[in-house]
Amino acid sequence: MKFASLRLTLLLLFTSLCHADFKAGGQAYLNGDYETAAKEFIPLAERGDHRAMYALGSMYAAGQGVAKDLNKSFALFTEAAQNGRADAIYKLGLMYELGEGITRDPKKAARYYQKSAKKGYPLGQYRLGLMYMNGNGIKRNLINAYSWLVIAGHYFIYNAYDNEDEDNSKQNQLLLFQQQEKDKIFTEITQKLQSIRTAMTDDDIEKTRQKVLRLSKYKKKYHPEQVKNIKLDARIENLFLPETLY
Repeated sequence: MKFASLRLTLLLLFTSLCHADFKAGGQAYLNGDYETAAKEFIPLAERGDHRAMYALGSMYAAGQGVAKDLNKSFALFTEAAQNGRADAIYKLGLMYELGEGITRDPKKAARYYQKSAKKGYPLGQYRLGLMYMNGNGIKRNLINAYSWLVIAGHYFIYNAYDNEDEDNSKQNQLLLFQQQEKDKIFTEITQKLQSIRTAMTDDDIEKTRQKVLRLSKYKKKYHPEQVKNIKLDARIENLFLPETLY
């Protein structure tokens, strides 16, 4: 009994230390001190910390604090993905789509995007929508394209209403993406929706509305009372099919 208690104590201590090391690495990264961030993340990744694997994979891909190495980046994203990280699964899809660090394979890219999308990751949902729109790696389907772009767009509409505290929000910038990128992607989503909609019939729109409602289970969970207070531009609201919002 004492041995079990000791094991639990050591496990909790190890978890606490890992969290502290990751937080220190994350803060260094946000401060632009990539070398210090890498020094914090490398031992964590070697011990199996999936957060550090993902962060370090991104740094190897960009050459931040470490020599650029797409093979190491791919390996780290693969390990992180095996831990169920939707963002790492998305990054594998992106590498397959672009042929970075691996032979280009749009079909594999689409499969990874779909896995990421079904885990609620907005960038995976966005890229999957684009692949359906362009028939890239997957059969062209404008209803599926529009539906996934709407689901992805919900994240960007609701994000400001997430009640994470400021410190956690800053840390998550490392593991998600910066506000400037969010604004750019949301603009691109609305432009793609406008483009697709011009080729859709009223029947297509209704099918899309029903599809979005079915796909809503893959959205991030938001805070209903806060979200309902959002005031959207009528044109944007119409693009996102009002009945599917909130």
